[in-house]
Amino acid sequence: MKKYFYLEESPFYKNKYIIRLNHELFLFPHGTSGSYNVFIARLLNLSYADYLRYSRDRLGAELVGKNTRYVVPYYDNNASTSALIKLLNTRMEYVMNEHEFPFDYAEDNDGNVSRTPFVTTNESNP
Repeated sequence: MKKYFYLEESPFYKNKYIIRLNHELFLFPHGTSGSYNVFIARLLNLSYADYLRYSRDRLGAELVGKNTRYVVPYYDNNASTSALIKLLNTRMEYVMNEHEFPFDYAEDNDGNVSRTPFVTTNESNP
């Protein structure tokens, strides 16, 4: 599995780490329309506030940046944080796979969902 996310030691807080995105593997040339901090929350299907609460309450992260644009969680380098990084990398692998190999989804009258490979047609050469 590729390492889309990794821990980087904070230059400001001794023995604390922040989650970073490996931009060389992030194949979206225009980036995102928001903060990469919020991107992590979205991968977990959480609001940013819920992600911060989860990081603080479940992973023991220290939240830094009150009264700034974004509060950021600073983590200890431990098994719980490693499990979060592994989960983020797994979910990002799924996103990248969907980006490379998109599917069309269709639902029949019984509610069954089927997927077929997304096919684009070249208008100038049908």
